[in-house]
Amino acid sequence: MTVIRAAPTLPPPQSCDTFVCVQAPSPEGTGTLFGKNSDRPSEERHEVIRILRRQHDENEVVRCTFVTVPQAPETLECILSKPAWIWGCEMGANEAGVVGGNEAIHTLLSDELVSNRDGTPIKSLLGMDLLRLSLERGTSAKHAMEVCIQFLEEYGQGGPCCEDDESWTYENSFIFADASEGFVLETAGRKHWAWERIGPGKCCNISNGISIRRNWGAVSKDIQSVCRENGWWNGVVSDFDWKKAVGTGGSVVGLESCGGREAAGLAHLNSVKAASDSFQSAPSPRWWVEKMADILRDEDSGICFRDRHGFCSTGSQISWLPTTVGEGNGGHAASYHFYTGASDPLLTPYKLFTFDNEDGCCDQGTNKLWNLWRSRALSRTTVKASLANELSSIEEEGLSIVSSSRKSGGKRSSTFANMVQREIELLERKGS
Repeated sequence: MTVIRAAPTLPPPQSCDTFVCVQAPSPEGTGTLFGKNSDRPSEERHEVIRILRRQHDENEVVRCTFVTVPQAPETLECILSKPAWIWGCEMGANEAGVVGGNEAIHTLLSDELVSNRDGTPIKSLLGMDLLRLSLERGTSAKHAMEVCIQFLEEYGQGGPCCEDDESWTYENSFIFADASEGFVLETAGRKHWAWERIGPGKCCNISNGISIRRNWGAVSKDIQSVCRENGWWNGVVSDFDWKKAVGTGGSVVGLESCGGREAAGLAHLNSVKAASDSFQSAPSPRWWVEKMADILRDEDSGICFRDRHGFCSTGSQISWLPTTVGEGNGGHAASYHFYTGASDPLLTPYKLFTFDNEDGCCDQGTNKLWNLWRSRALSRTTVKASLANELSSIEEEGLSIVSSSRKSGGKRSSTFANMVQREIELLERKGS
């Protein structure tokens, strides 16, 4: 019997934007460029934490935000950008050269996330929990995606996604990438999924919308049956359009639309790729990082936005993953990761993190940094030119390391925590 589901009543996603260019050309060979803005409630504290590689006992478990799952025998060193109250992360990277980001989407199956009894979200693994589990275990982009799918199928996704609003929940999409390839993974309901590979030379962006069409590499085993029973798909395997099925229920209305932040992001990527192709010699890794920073600082499109009471860009990440093998790092290429650690990237400088040049763990001072920037936002304190120049010097130091990587191996004296502390001191000393 066909079961026609009602349209979901959950609130729409607010905002997040994730970008990747796989095997972009550079003088050193190629590298993958990744970037994401995390857009969350403005009152929600955001932090950047370093998690060390660890060996775990056979029967050890890990407590995620709402549920407990078995621990892996070994977890990788990670740098994670996350809401402070949640176990998982919005975006991050691991020592194996894998990066990932997640964002909210909604499909026609989103009603599976709430209880039939009282309509409250069923507490399972948040998308952010799935991302952290994947980064702590995944030794490649594909492996991380497979870990994500495994946990999704076994435990399901869902649960309150806002500390101050327990009714807000959503399905998730992800981008996983390494120096060789990338993957978009999109979910529907509690346990359904589809993925698409992003190959060498390709760029991709997601902005809270379903993007996978007929170009999927695989889908969950029951999703086609579900879609056929609901009248969302005609049963022809070659005609299974993921977005058309779980997004519009088989309708063509709104199917081809690509507007707002998604369209702006795609235009940015196309422009950057065209500029790169026009050069006589390949652009430097620094050029790629700066171009991604420009994209993530685009306030006109809404990719970057501020709000004292509502949603705003609360954290940002840029990563460059070269294919050439550097010294150390377990035989992997030395990757470069930039995090704002607080507020939006229009105000806060990107600070460089590398796995071979960091000390300590925990929050790297980013909780205090977030509080300082939040206080300035609430008091409407502007950033004067003198302070802006000194803040930009922090970002410039990281960019100069990327520029000199061929000659010096990218070695530096300042750690990510040092840069955070310098920013804190500037804000406390100069005020404005």
